[in-house]
Amino acid sequence: MGTVRVGIIGTGGIANGKHIKELLECIDAKIVALCDVDPAALERTAARAGVPAEKCYKDYRDLIADPEVDAVEICTPNYLHAEMAKAVLAAGKFLNLEKPVTMNYEQALEVLAAEKKSAALGMACFSYRFMPAVRYAKHLVDQKKLGNIVGLNVAYLKSSAFWQGRALEWRFEKEKAGSGVLSDLGSHLIDLAQLLAGDIVELCATTQIVVKERPTLDGKGVAPVNTDDSCSFVARFACGADGCFHITRCAIGHQNTIRYDVYGDRGALSFDLNDPSVLTICFGEGDPKSFKMETVAVPKEFYLCQEQAFINAINGNRDALFPTLSDGAHGQRVLDAMLESAEQRRWVSLK
Repeated sequence: MGTVRVGIIGTGGIANGKHIKELLECIDAKIVALCDVDPAALERTAARAGVPAEKCYKDYRDLIADPEVDAVEICTPNYLHAEMAKAVLAAGKFLNLEKPVTMNYEQALEVLAAEKKSAALGMACFSYRFMPAVRYAKHLVDQKKLGNIVGLNVAYLKSSAFWQGRALEWRFEKEKAGSGVLSDLGSHLIDLAQLLAGDIVELCATTQIVVKERPTLDGKGVAPVNTDDSCSFVARFACGADGCFHITRCAIGHQNTIRYDVYGDRGALSFDLNDPSVLTICFGEGDPKSFKMETVAVPKEFYLCQEQAFINAINGNRDALFPTLSDGAHGQRVLDAMLESAEQRRWVSLK
């Protein structure tokens, strides 16, 4: 195909902070169309991306129908994902879909069915697969440097629940988000954990709403929050490993901390994505009581930009760790099980 002409639906934080920034630096990519219901946001983003006014749409269906658009990136609130994704795939256009891919597993299966009928491929935006520390960790695990995985300790820590004046945006409304940190942040943790250790087969989760009401967007009062601010769960993997996970917006002092400790019967590794250029490892020969953790730089071969991976896949060069819509649906099944577990206060099997 050569140069891929990209249209973006949704011009909020994730579109500007991630997608557009990377697309502007990509080889063989050009942003040719934008869509948003907010005229001011659309105008600001168009100026940044160099998109002319006639290619700025208020209705996503008009962007999808544009014959000059080859691929579409969906950067909207969760409740809009499924219908938009199915429309993109039905039009035979390549799809880059923000996580979580849908509101529930049933919707995810509908998107997969649409992809199967389409001539185009879809990508799930599991951005942290493209962090060099993660990619190097996956390589070491696949090379059996750690032996058999026996345990994981995982944390995703933010302080955003306590940002002063934060209003009741869509993330705090269950009918628009599905869940809170569980889907917003937990979707990433689940994807990386299953990438490194294989399928989760059972789990037990608990959730908490810490900030129970917020100012309404119109500034006229307050309204209740009905999505979780914090979630913890334990999981058993098909390989026999156990995992302990903590996901929270309530960790003051952390802007966006993601930590993984992965333990095998021959070694271990750790990474903190505040610095994705390094990995802490411990493996070798002999008695493990003499092993010590050491920090190493990630080799350059493990660097790849998410948006470049999407463009490369369209042009026939798909990366080995490319996150598919099937990966997104698989993760959504785990998210649904976590919600079920937290609501019913019990273990849930995914076997």
